[in-house]
Amino acid sequence: MSVQVTVRDPAGAPIPFVHINVAGTVTRIVLTNADGMATLQALPDGTYRVRFEHDNFVTLERDLTLHAGQPHDFEVQMTAAPEPPPAPEPPRPQPAPAAPAPPPSGPPVTLSIPSYLDKNFIGGRDPLKESVLGCMGAATTRLLQLRDPVAVHTHDQDEIIYVIAGDGAVRIRPADSHEEANVIAAGSLSIVPRGVPHAIERRGRNPLIVLSTLAGAPCQSATPTHQATKQ
Repeated sequence: MSVQVTVRDPAGAPIPFVHINVAGTVTRIVLTNADGMATLQALPDGTYRVRFEHDNFVTLERDLTLHAGQPHDFEVQMTAAPEPPPAPEPPRPQPAPAAPAPPPSGPPVTLSIPSYLDKNFIGGRDPLKESVLGCMGAATTRLLQLRDPVAVHTHDQDEIIYVIAGDGAVRIRPADSHEEANVIAAGSLSIVPRGVPHAIERRGRNPLIVLSTLAGAPCQSATPTHQATKQ
């Protein structure tokens, strides 16, 4: 026997191009025409599961039971599929992080080292006098006057040592070699990378006077960075 299938929407309008899949004693696959109709041919009596599929409608399943050639017509109603949710908005770009504020710096400094020493010379019994001459956002410049040695120490900054007057030595202790004693005098320049243990000592009768610049960190004007030790 043949069964005429009609598929409509809730308003009663026919739905064309609905895929109809019949499963049971036999199987059939048909497609509705422009009038929403399709014919299931040569179906023996029995119960069938009929599935209706369309991209714009909710998939529907119905049972169809045929007995003694009845029924001849099978009509179903499909509900429109809900609108798909809107695509999510792309994430907004994060604002660029604000540039870090530059570290504070002191005022420009221009001075005469001899004139400064005339007014700030180390006392006769003082082992060390440390004076901060320049304070910048990434460096500190100090005037060191030594009578006694400066003990072995390290800095978190690179140190540049320029000898203004006197005689002495810079002892450097690299981690992978023996200690080096470098003799220094007026006009000598020593560069000590950060983290390298080193000591400074005076040789001769006069104080050792050096200009020391610690580079790579904000100014340390409030805290002495060297300490003399008696031999």
